[in-house]
Amino acid sequence: MESSTISDFLVNHRIRRPEHVAYQYLHGNVTWGELDRRIDALVVALWARGIRPGDAIAVCVNDGPVQVEVLFATARMGAIRVGLNYRHSKGDIERLVEHSEAKLVIAADDFVDLVSGCSPEFGLIMAGDGQGNLGEYAEALDFDAPLPDFPRPKGSDICQICYTTGSTGNPKGAIWRHSGVLAVLGFSQLDLKLNEDDVFLHCLPAAGVPSILCMWNVTLGFTNVIMPAFEPGLALDLIEKHNCTSLLFIPTMITGVCEEYDKKPRDVSSLRRIYYGSASTPPALVRRAGEVFKGIELEQVYGSTEGAGGWYTKLSHADHQWALENDENLLSSCGQPMIHCRVRIVDENGTPLPPGEVGEISVSGDFVMDGYLKEPEMTEKVFKDGWLLTGDMGRLDEKGYLYLVDRKQFMIITGGYNVYPIEVENVIAAHSATLEVCVFGVPDDKWGEAIHVAVVPRSGHTIDPDELREWCRGKMSKFKVPKTVEIRDQLIRGATGKILKRAELDRRVKMLEAD
Repeated sequence: MESSTISDFLVNHRIRRPEHVAYQYLHGNVTWGELDRRIDALVVALWARGIRPGDAIAVCVNDGPVQVEVLFATARMGAIRVGLNYRHSKGDIERLVEHSEAKLVIAADDFVDLVSGCSPEFGLIMAGDGQGNLGEYAEALDFDAPLPDFPRPKGSDICQICYTTGSTGNPKGAIWRHSGVLAVLGFSQLDLKLNEDDVFLHCLPAAGVPSILCMWNVTLGFTNVIMPAFEPGLALDLIEKHNCTSLLFIPTMITGVCEEYDKKPRDVSSLRRIYYGSASTPPALVRRAGEVFKGIELEQVYGSTEGAGGWYTKLSHADHQWALENDENLLSSCGQPMIHCRVRIVDENGTPLPPGEVGEISVSGDFVMDGYLKEPEMTEKVFKDGWLLTGDMGRLDEKGYLYLVDRKQFMIITGGYNVYPIEVENVIAAHSATLEVCVFGVPDDKWGEAIHVAVVPRSGHTIDPDELREWCRGKMSKFKVPKTVEIRDQLIRGATGKILKRAELDRRVKMLEAD
């Protein structure tokens, strides 16, 4: 019996609702029927270039038609899609192209310089601006030839090499298979209560793990509104213009959108649900989002690249309501396991720990990656008895709610005490003048590691370092109070907009060494 593939869903929507808008771009849209025809045309063009099943194709464009079409065309013909985030450095991109053994690169004109040092076997296709003007890419789709005869992809075939953001080190290539991606697309939408009438706003760069969101509509057939790149004002404009019903933000996006909404409110009455996740979200920011988007259901999700873009846990709308009415501590939780996932907490030997004890979060399910490309030792380290070790520290309570403590590698040992940065970050985030905060430990002769805070004030506010430290003393144990506070205009971000704690730590250490 043949297993389903991503392409099967696309064909079904071409038959069931050919005139329904599949994707709304900044410059026009495409129906399911039109999209299916364009995917066939791209497959023909790629075949003519020499691409065959199992070959890797790297794509470096803003989110838009090219990003979407390469996702589906590679899946249809059994090729492997490799996303390149243009926010990475030229050197990083060249390394990823070489590491993935991509035989062809498709890049927007503005990003050609980033890939100019690459030498893929079948060269480069320039894709204009990746939006309305598609340049050489559009010409390639005009190639007149019949659809080639190629073997149907199997569920066990690789469909993507998805590189991690590098927020905790160098990017690693997670191997995604068709079966894992389909498991995520099917089960997550069932658990998240989406339907075929939804209009989803895609805000996150599809070069990496958010590519799963770029395909989120393929199972149910709803409309996906694609932002080329996230801007708070543009996000609000698109919600208003296209009557978006749902979206997913990371914490920094929530912060930006709330600030923008205060300056210029938009009509967001069409929104029914906001999902958020990707990084720890302080309860103060959750409350703030609830104040700005009144009456909208908030749901937190927690996952990682290694889970093929699937989420492991969900804090439901009902959980949010209960927390706000009874105990706001629940807002610090990532929620309970989703229906397709098993979650447990283990010690350093992989032994499961009882509720309440802190250990490493491990997950299991059909969606989990096979491993890291060309990294057998790293792959072996993250798998234990069929369970994926996430590298995140956390605890489960008696009701199965997961509380994320922090990344294992960022735990601070100060004066013999263990401190997780998120504990301090949540307190400082609740300060009325705080916009964003990043906490980490720096080497210190007396304490071993000293707790350092980099904080960005909200617009129109100022923060006095001594006042902030004094404010912290009344809200946390003495050994958790930051030793130093640095006021910043902005924090270092990665390719997806996440704050890069490792880069912030390296920056601070270099400053201390220079003194």
